[in-house]
Amino acid sequence: MRRRGQASFDDLVASRLSRLIEPAVLYLLGTGAAAHGYDLLSEVNELALGEAQVDPGAVYRVLRQLETEGAVVSSWDTAGGGPARRNYELTDVGRARLASWVTVIARRADAMQRFAEQAQKLLEEK
Repeated sequence: MRRRGQASFDDLVASRLSRLIEPAVLYLLGTGAAAHGYDLLSEVNELALGEAQVDPGAVYRVLRQLETEGAVVSSWDTAGGGPARRNYELTDVGRARLASWVTVIARRADAMQRFAEQAQKLLEEK
């Protein structure tokens, strides 16, 4: 039974994995799979780097931060029948940032795999 105000383990993991929104957004912008926030949100959820659905506000916060840091640039798209949309594009700074993320994630994935194997062996001993 959870105490009032106490997050479940799944909630804690999901909140920590929310940091993976940034590399997912950088990747998607690099592939051209999405160019504006709504499409990015849908595609980030499809990548399933986290267990929970991504909060739309988190994607827009990441986009604003990346733009401030020069990793993406944006422009308004007023074509079409709907409201204007802000389209985002990856910059060279963003590509370098994605490369750094790839290195970190690959190292972390290897370490996590080794940990899972060792923990599984420990659990099988009992």
